Amino acid sequence: MSNTCNKCGARLPTGNTCQSIFNEFTALEFTEPSYGQVHFLTVASYMVQHEGYSDEMYVWIQTALRKHLEEGYPTELIRQDMNRGPGSTKGIRRPVNALPLPKVAWTMTIADVAAQMHDAESYRKLIEQWGRTTLKEMGPLVL
Repeated sequence: MSNTCNKCGARLPTGNTCQSIFNEFTALEFTEPSYGQVHFLTVASYMVQHEGYSDEMYVWIQTALRKHLEEGYPTELIRQDMNRGPGSTKGIRRPVNALPLPKVAWTMTIADVAAQMHDAESYRKLIEQWGRTTLKEMGPLVL
């Protein structure tokens, strides 16, 4: 039996949530460096698909994802850019009273990564694929 995430539409095994998978992934990334190489993509993809960012941040993260995935822009420079840009304010998270975002029929979610990964290499490849899919499909969220 499964349930469905009301934010990203992922089909989840009973007892799991996208948040619980995300917590497992971040714990793995912080304890195993071979997994942590894709931390930026994990956080960005999860936050985009779960309405976690402010409108301003959706614009910024779309650019950051594009620079990283298409131009090879290093994550360390993305962190520095964020600390000078949207990370220097408190407007990163989506306000609770913000207008609802359009629904996106995501073709890949965190649940897909969890179901297919089996080691650090497959994890990194799947997270990168998830990041590319998120970038490609997030257009309606960038207001």
